[in-house]
Amino acid sequence: MGEMSRRARRRSVVVVLLGVLTAAMLTACSGSALHGDFRAAFAGDEAVEDFELSTADNMPFADGLSAEVRARDTASGDELVALADRLSEFAREHEAEDVRITIEAAELIVPVFADAAISAGAMARGLDLVDDDRVDSVVLSARTEAKGITGVSIRLAEPGAGSPVAAFDLARTTPVLLDDVTGGANLHLTIAAEDQVRIDGNAGAWVDDVEQVWHAVSNEVPVTGLRAEPGRLKLTLATEADLGAAQALSAARAVDLVVVFASPLVLLGAEASGDSARALLGALASADVSVVRNVWTDDDRVEFFVDSVAQATSTATALSARPESAAFTLLTVTVGDPDEPSLSVTAAPTRLGDIVASAGDLLADGDVASLVSTPRSATLVMAGDATDAELESRLSALSGLADEGSRRCANRSDGTGVCDSGAP
Repeated sequence: MGEMSRRARRRSVVVVLLGVLTAAMLTACSGSALHGDFRAAFAGDEAVEDFELSTADNMPFADGLSAEVRARDTASGDELVALADRLSEFAREHEAEDVRITIEAAELIVPVFADAAISAGAMARGLDLVDDDRVDSVVLSARTEAKGITGVSIRLAEPGAGSPVAAFDLARTTPVLLDDVTGGANLHLTIAAEDQVRIDGNAGAWVDDVEQVWHAVSNEVPVTGLRAEPGRLKLTLATEADLGAAQALSAARAVDLVVVFASPLVLLGAEASGDSARALLGALASADVSVVRNVWTDDDRVEFFVDSVAQATSTATALSARPESAAFTLLTVTVGDPDEPSLSVTAAPTRLGDIVASAGDLLADGDVASLVSTPRSATLVMAGDATDAELESRLSALSGLADEGSRRCANRSDGTGVCDSGAP
């Protein structure tokens, strides 16, 4: 009896705990009192289309309120400013709690602050920016606990030759326009147009240096892209043949910027200069360079894109033979679409030629659709359906295409297949 009583008591405790947990979950799902207050205040607001509520840090059972308020498309500028003021009043009344509110209007997102003047002013300034013919959309933002706007992201309306001019002008005028709603914060600017223009960094005189270099180069040779941040400028040239002229024009400007150049032939990673890749390209025979669609490099690795397995084999052989390839940890040769290549081999420079040749032999078998090899793995995909036994018989052919002990896989086109570690 005593034992049963203890068990019964334990069951009772479990039931009580489950009840408490269930109640807490129901409370979380139905919303806190703070959420209820917000719904009561704004569910029928004439300027609000709808809103989405969550906790401030989007975690279950957390406190606070995060509200994404979508304004009606028909709301006028004055109505949006008034909405910002009303939402600011709610934030101010609940200032002791963690309240974060944003307003989403047509092509504009604006955060709300407890300070009504900042909130209404930010909405008004955002509307001014959106009304600019050069601007497609605007996002104003604020770091957590900030008392004013700390960032602005502007998407330019019309990408093209004039976009850099618009971007430079907006980079100068936007900080002035938003000055009274930043609370003294140094404004972070992101001004972009597709892949052609991007200015990203805290507002400052560095933008003038960027503009100076851009004008100096683009006035003499065609420039198709610009990406700038404090201390660094990447210009994309219309042709690699203009590289020497562009470098000379840039060097003639006395600015404190690292200036690098990309082109349709040489694509650059975020921090790359492309110097080592160009040195390697320059060391190849013209016949080997002529089959290269383009290369991508981060200065530690370089990937060559070609159109056929035969070109991949000849290119890889030429690359392995050049001492300039030793500047890279890894080289890659890829055939076809980078996202779905028919052949892609990544290897140490001295091994690249041999591995690509072996991979090419495997692809010569019409049953193999594609092959991807890196130092850590080798995967082939069969062109048709295959049994597990047929796939397993292919694994030994992958030996030598990756480091010893690396993963080897033979797959069907649907992604299913067999793998082993490649260990003896």
